[in-house]
Amino acid sequence: MHIFMWLDHRTLLASQFPLAAVFAIVLFGIWRVYPHLRGTDTMALGYCLWVPSALLLAAQGSIPSFVSIIGANLLAICGYILVYRGIISFLQAKGAMPIVYDVAAIAAALVIYFTAISDVALPRIVAMAGFAAVVRALMAVEIFRNAKSRWPLTCFAAFLSIFAVLSLGIAVVALWPGILAPGAPAANTMLLTLGGVVDLLFLAGSGIFAFITFLGEINETVQHQGQLDFVTGTLNRRAIEDTLTVEIARSSRTHSPISVLMIEIDHFKAINDTYGRAKGDQALCTVVTTIASILRFYDKCGRLADDRFMVLLPENSGEHAMVIASRFRAALKQPSLPHDQPAITLSIGVTQCTFKEPTSEVLARADLALCEARNNGRDGACLKFEHEQELKMPAPVNLDRMRTSSRIAKLIR
Repeated sequence: MHIFMWLDHRTLLASQFPLAAVFAIVLFGIWRVYPHLRGTDTMALGYCLWVPSALLLAAQGSIPSFVSIIGANLLAICGYILVYRGIISFLQAKGAMPIVYDVAAIAAALVIYFTAISDVALPRIVAMAGFAAVVRALMAVEIFRNAKSRWPLTCFAAFLSIFAVLSLGIAVVALWPGILAPGAPAANTMLLTLGGVVDLLFLAGSGIFAFITFLGEINETVQHQGQLDFVTGTLNRRAIEDTLTVEIARSSRTHSPISVLMIEIDHFKAINDTYGRAKGDQALCTVVTTIASILRFYDKCGRLADDRFMVLLPENSGEHAMVIASRFRAALKQPSLPHDQPAITLSIGVTQCTFKEPTSEVLARADLALCEARNNGRDGACLKFEHEQELKMPAPVNLDRMRTSSRIAKLIR
């Protein structure tokens, strides 16, 4: 007896039902918790449609064939379309939906004809196996194109390619001379069982790979959110300092300049004390939004403390960074800003990194430049280079000596 005669076709179909239901529930749960993940809801709907499809095929013989066969296959076709749409939505790819729709229409027409008009099983098997092969192949192509060295996606694409070949093999075997001859029920049973095994393995593997793919995306999202400041949405202190270390290393390799701006909101404590914490948070967000509108896409901004930010300007000299700093200050004085918030001015310390310079030295020099800008009356910017590490502070004023000198001058007169 052939190995596929040992397996029960209805049992295979019944096994697809709980698998499809579990993956649908898991994907819907991911979508509810992380609604920003593209494609999860669409793929979940696809797995949902495979649940009644498997149940209707398993009930074949107990209910009219028009419902069990045509209904089940049309639901399966729609499920494939939704899963494919979910994949291209997740990848943000164009996809080949017109091809999928055309092949789906052909497969649906063949299933309806060879069920309602001419009740022949093998053409239906060929139609559905061919449709599955095309859609799985298109899924694999899109994932291969957009994998970008991500191993779960690469493995997912390889898995889909294998099952596209298997589905195509079923269609080829069904079309082999002599298989379609009347009076070959064993061939029908073998092909149905083989198709059931392939579909069951595909359902299990695709659901697992989809879950792993979305789990990796969730992990990246959590890591990204861990690098953001809660109030302003910009990078937090750890993230911006790590970015500075990476940029200094890259600058040392490429011998391109990189400048650092240490920015402080003037009298921020007074803003909080006078107008309240909400207005203070609004001022922080206004500063970040204004800075972001001027920066290039590869420049970085991060919040170091309550009222202090750091901006990284790769491939910018210290002199040009001073120009950027003046743009920040000027933009905060535009009349287009909200009228219900207090006036905001900035003190900015600017420095240019040297090659292979420790991050701590860069931060210390930028902080010195910021102190000098603050001591010069605020609402300004100061540039310091490596050879200007020492901050020149004015000598303390001796009031008694000044009074004595004034008295001596009067006596002389």
